[in-house]
Amino acid sequence: MPTKEDENNSGESGLPGNIGKITAVVVALTALITALVHFRDSIPWLTPVATIEVAPNPLNLAIGDKFQVVATVRDSNKNPLEKKVTWSSANPGLVDIDSKGIVTGNAAGDTTITASTGYISSLIPVHVRHINVAAVEVFPPAATLQVDDHLKFDATPYDSEDNSLIGRQILWASENPRVASVDPSSGDTTGKSAGTVKVTVKSEGKLNAAMVTVDPKPAPPPVEQTPATTTTTAPAPASTTAFSRRSVRLERAPTGAEFGRVAAAAPQIATMARISPVMPSASRAMTLAVAEKITIVNGVRNGGCPASIRILIGETLIDVRSDPQEAVHIPLGDQPYNLHGTVSCPNQNVAGVNGHGTISIINGKIYRCAWRQKGPKDFEIALLPQ
Repeated sequence: MPTKEDENNSGESGLPGNIGKITAVVVALTALITALVHFRDSIPWLTPVATIEVAPNPLNLAIGDKFQVVATVRDSNKNPLEKKVTWSSANPGLVDIDSKGIVTGNAAGDTTITASTGYISSLIPVHVRHINVAAVEVFPPAATLQVDDHLKFDATPYDSEDNSLIGRQILWASENPRVASVDPSSGDTTGKSAGTVKVTVKSEGKLNAAMVTVDPKPAPPPVEQTPATTTTTAPAPASTTAFSRRSVRLERAPTGAEFGRVAAAAPQIATMARISPVMPSASRAMTLAVAEKITIVNGVRNGGCPASIRILIGETLIDVRSDPQEAVHIPLGDQPYNLHGTVSCPNQNVAGVNGHGTISIINGKIYRCAWRQKGPKDFEIALLPQ
């Protein structure tokens, strides 16, 4: 039978073993927890968020501007996490923001936007300012139309630093609608009667104008009559007479405006119009040395951004609608060019496009639109021979 002393000796001998077991359990639990933490940290959506960084911060916009802000979620070690944030605006009347972080300035003032995920958020101050229009550019600056012809004018407002202000309100008017009428919102102008008139444009109190000359439609040339004779002949069939008249009209040298209509009739040929204040006469058109065809490339897109531009080469206005774009009846030799339009990139403001210079027109030559960004909302194109 064990004595009390034997029991005490047995308890003392088991204590170190128990401590060893407890230590082993603690070590194992520590290792398990460490492994679980490493496993959690290896999965971004399980990692605790420490901060949200937003750029730019603060954000400055003009009314009508669109800008995409970017949020980066980080853990306590500053490592980026692949976590999405939720965006909100403290005052949507001043600033609106969508789920992609695209901010739109709606009215002048100060407010904040917030990026949040879980219980963590980041607050970004936003200032929206109103930029005044300093000048308005009209394109083309002058035009000659025939009665019932149409031409759409474009206008671009600019601020005092020559940045385009696309989206500002623009109003058109004709000083004499009996000579030429203009749609107040689109700038589409129609020749009504022979004469000269100013088509004006206004944006936030700033004015500019284009001079429009309207020519009467040319009368069809008379059909030559065969002198009467005593010989009786059978009347010519109606179809022969019609063919003869069509032939007479086609033989007449086209005027400058008709150059555009001939070009527009051919597939993949630019829609063109002669816009010089002084139109070439029929005799001049017959002797004018022109390129049968030139080709313009890289004019409908800038990278992944679609563009809409018109190019004025000499006296000919070309709508660039395809790539490549063919144009016909451009006078040979050195010609000044001027271009105008817009380019639209995803999640950004519509940007203005312009450019001017001189180019040598050679029959069959290819000309490339060389793009250059000169400001946040402005691009410039140089027309270069390829």
